[in-house]
Amino acid sequence: MIISATDRKTSMLPFREQVALIAKAKPDMIMLTERDMSASEYKELALFCIAECKKNGTEFCADKFADAAKEIGAKSIHLSLQDLKLSKPKGFDRILTTVRSEKEAAEAERAGATLLIFRDVFDLTCKSCRNAKGLATLRFMLGAVDIPVVGAGGILPDVFLEVLASDTAGICMREGFMRTKNPDAVVKAYREAFARIEKMR
Repeated sequence: MIISATDRKTSMLPFREQVALIAKAKPDMIMLTERDMSASEYKELALFCIAECKKNGTEFCADKFADAAKEIGAKSIHLSLQDLKLSKPKGFDRILTTVRSEKEAAEAERAGATLLIFRDVFDLTCKSCRNAKGLATLRFMLGAVDIPVVGAGGILPDVFLEVLASDTAGICMREGFMRTKNPDAVVKAYREAFARIEKMR
């Protein structure tokens, strides 16, 4: 699974153009992660995004605004672990949560998450050395829960193979999708890496 997380503040093109371009590349999911918006602003933008996703056969995932997500018919929602533990939302087929440790992963699974995003695969304070300090934690996490886990944090196409080799369910990227005019190449690189890993299994 390849997930594109949005960030309109770092979008290379005008945001809606960028989302439309990403949707045409057909990642498995586009997650609208614009938490600084009001609920009404988010709903308006989500309506555009979900239309682009439907047009291209890509799953749409709302973030944080569960009520707005229900109103527009979204079937996937991403919540913080804290919000999920307070109240598991109803009416969604998939519930995503971001975690940073095995302990948080177990808590999220108990709270009702169906897919986890481990956000610290690469040390973002050490971009020059590309230190994959989180790969070991990711591998331990995969054995600690019974739900899928995808890796996030500093991931670019040159490390797809390394991350997928850990048996993770996929990857989640933000800047890798928001800062390119060619998201097709990103998705293609992921599909090729996934196919190579599958052949090795």
